[in-house]
Amino acid sequence: MLFFAYIQPNVSCAQDNNNIILLAGMSKPPFIFVNNDKGMQIEIIQAALDKYPYQISFFYLPMARQVEVYKKRNIEGLITLSPTENELGLYLSKPYISYRNVVVTLANNHFNIAKTSDLSGMRVAGFQNAIRFLGKEYNNTFKDSDSYIELADQKSQVALLFTHRVDALVIDINIFKYLLSLMKKEVLSTNIYNAEFVVHPLFGKIDYVAGFSHEQLQKDFDNGIDEIKANGNYQKIIDSYLKPQTQN
Repeated sequence: MLFFAYIQPNVSCAQDNNNIILLAGMSKPPFIFVNNDKGMQIEIIQAALDKYPYQISFFYLPMARQVEVYKKRNIEGLITLSPTENELGLYLSKPYISYRNVVVTLANNHFNIAKTSDLSGMRVAGFQNAIRFLGKEYNNTFKDSDSYIELADQKSQVALLFTHRVDALVIDINIFKYLLSLMKKEVLSTNIYNAEFVVHPLFGKIDYVAGFSHEQLQKDFDNGIDEIKANGNYQKIIDSYLKPQTQN
């Protein structure tokens, strides 16, 4: 586990082609666990590159800062990018991980949400950079809204809904379910997190890619992803995090 504060300006893959630094977001269970270099995304990347002689270090910082940091530092890649990313001139991998973003509301509010514009005027908490990833209609709905916020800390995001400080969440369904299960165990003295909720499947699946500064690294990563999908290790990693009572 490494954080931005420890990145040295002159650290470079060019000094040792086997040492690579990849930028990852902050904790986003079950995809990323900052404290121990775990999570579906982290382990999939490690497994994909395992047969190659790379020494991988993950640096964790909010997604909103990653482009800026990449431009200023010697970094070999970013692990969560849109397939249409073109700002940085990176070699983009094939899609390797998918998020399924939904809208979540509390059942007792009886909201009827069938399209993005139905969220207009509601107090909404989205994941960080949701406006960037969820398309033009979403952007137009919230870009000037005073009742819309985005959070990097998605545990806080879930708490806002169940304490009635927002009306709706925009969040990946697996992240939501994982965090809600965790928070129920942590707060046994109250039943606040037992409130019934409604999932509104407003958005389709979003595929993400990794981007690398070197073409060979991108090719090795794609080959590794193909291999672990073929031998079952990819699905094994996914299942280990999505099964009930996960230990991560």
